[in-house]
Amino acid sequence: MERVKTRAIVARRADYSESNCMLTLFAEGLGVISASVYGIKSNKSRMRAASQPLCFAEFVLIKGKGDIYRAESAEIIETFYPISEDVKKLALAGYFLEVIGDSFSAEDPQSLTLLLNTIYALSYKDIDCAVAKAVFELKIMQYSGYEPNLETCIRCGKAENLISFDFVGGTLCRDCSTHFAAGLLPDVKEAMRYILKSDIKRIFSFILPEPAKASLSEICEKYILSKSEKHYKSLEYYKKIM
Repeated sequence: MERVKTRAIVARRADYSESNCMLTLFAEGLGVISASVYGIKSNKSRMRAASQPLCFAEFVLIKGKGDIYRAESAEIIETFYPISEDVKKLALAGYFLEVIGDSFSAEDPQSLTLLLNTIYALSYKDIDCAVAKAVFELKIMQYSGYEPNLETCIRCGKAENLISFDFVGGTLCRDCSTHFAAGLLPDVKEAMRYILKSDIKRIFSFILPEPAKASLSEICEKYILSKSEKHYKSLEYYKKIM
C-alpha cells in the first residue's frame, strides 16, 4: 500500500454510513482529492476532529483505486475555530472553498496559501469581510491567468486618466470609457494594484474608506464572475445573510 503524507484543508465532509464519511481535501502536491474515513463517529477515532470542514492538518493517506484515498491519520495544524462563531464569515469561507475547488490543482500551491491566509485573517484579525472577499477574488484571478491590466487603457494604451474598469480585463481611460464599464475610484485602483503586486503575507496591509471598500468588492466580484462564468451558490447565500 502506498502511503502519502500531505498537508490539506478539509473542503467538504459527506457522511455515507453511521460511522464513515468521505472528505474532499485541497492537498499540497495532490490537488483536489477525495479521502474516506472509517469509524469517524467513534469516541476513540483520532480522525474525528480533523474531519471537520476548514480543518487544516497533516494527513497520512493510503492510495486506493483511482483517485480515492483512505485517511489513516491526521495531525491538526489549525482549525480556524473562531470563524465558526460568525455566520457571515463562515458563509464567506464556504464561498472561498467553492471558488478554489474550481481552480486549485497540484501545480498551484499559491492558491492554497491564499486560501489559508484569507481564512486566517477572517478568523483572527479585525478584517472587513468585503475587503477579504475582494482580495481573494482578485488574487485567485491573477493565479488563474486573468490578471487585469491596471497600468494602461486596454483599448488605446494611454496611462493617463484611467477612470473605469472594463470586465474584459482592465482599465479604460476617459476617452475610451463606456457605460458598460464600472467607475474606478483612485483609491480602489491603487488598492487593486497593491493586491496584485503584494506578497500574500502582506496582502491585507492597506486601508480603504468605506465607500471604496464597497466599490472594490463589487468590481472584484463582477470580474471573477465574468471570467469564471460560474454561478456560485455559496456567494448567493453569503449575500443573502449580509
